[in-house]
Amino acid sequence: MSKIAIVAGATGAAAKRLVEELVRQDWRVVGVSRNPPPPGGKTDNAVAFLAADLTDAGKLERALSGYRDATHLFFTARAAHAETGIEPVAENVAMLRNVLDAVEALSPKLEHVHIVHGTKWYGMHLGSFRTPAREDDPRHLPPNFYYDQQDLVAERQEGKRWTWSASRPCYLVDFAPERPRNAVAVVGAYAAICRELGVPFDFPGSEACWSALSEVTDASQLARAMVFLSTCAKARNGAFNVTNGDLYRWKHLWPRIARLFDVACGEVRTLPLAQWMADKEPVWARIVAKHGLEPRRLEQVAQWSFADFMLRQSCDVISSMTKIRSAGFHDVVDTEEMYLALLQQYRDARVLP
Repeated sequence: MSKIAIVAGATGAAAKRLVEELVRQDWRVVGVSRNPPPPGGKTDNAVAFLAADLTDAGKLERALSGYRDATHLFFTARAAHAETGIEPVAENVAMLRNVLDAVEALSPKLEHVHIVHGTKWYGMHLGSFRTPAREDDPRHLPPNFYYDQQDLVAERQEGKRWTWSASRPCYLVDFAPERPRNAVAVVGAYAAICRELGVPFDFPGSEACWSALSEVTDASQLARAMVFLSTCAKARNGAFNVTNGDLYRWKHLWPRIARLFDVACGEVRTLPLAQWMADKEPVWARIVAKHGLEPRRLEQVAQWSFADFMLRQSCDVISSMTKIRSAGFHDVVDTEEMYLALLQQYRDARVLP
């Protein structure tokens, strides 16, 4: 095996499919996270997982001391944050610096460092922004930890043999029952509750979001792109948008989801789901019992504050994919079909009815 990857934040949303993709391509993988992944994953026997707190530089370096031949570092970790859109800068930068310090000191064969950012680079969390967003668009007024992280890596790389890249996905979508912060899970749970209560499947977001052009990033698409960016000569020392490569409108997708769950499709009725779902645990318990679902609490299935954030976008959300396509990455995912397939996967797994 000529490529050996250290994946920091290996149990996070951006790393699950990345680890699988690296293993599929015969990389040796070392996963680093605060807690080990649950057993039973596809990569249990193919990945060395290290339990290490990325905020503790000393313990992190000791944990990695046995891995001195890494060629690639994928940094996918991020600090915990409330669903406000603005995320902590100091802790996110410190984690990256600690990992970079340790890997640089231990791995003379280091070839490439990849960091995962997102559409918040363009100020998507602040309101309207220029679309289609391009990688060289002006930065918004800070704070934004993406800026600090990219500046750190770019400055550290000067004069070194290794190169760097950054991916900027939009909302990350996946089959991830362990993670309630997921568009598929929140929409599916909401549809199931509407059906159980005999009410229409109204769109709880804003009128603007209902009609706007939107995009997301399939987690497997991101994984493929991350490996591509980390091994492609045309992608050295730059940032690249990574989305499904197509667009959708909720007003077109919503009726298809309603049909999947056999619930009447409603209209736009803006509701703060974090508030309106606060008393729905008994309803969910009834759904779980009626359909023989996995015994999970509603808060373990769907994070309603995330739904409120995502479904109240005030503008089109579009990132240009020209740069990464020019470099040679041409994968495209049909977003509507992806949503429906993932919703069915949740149903087959007895997480949603």
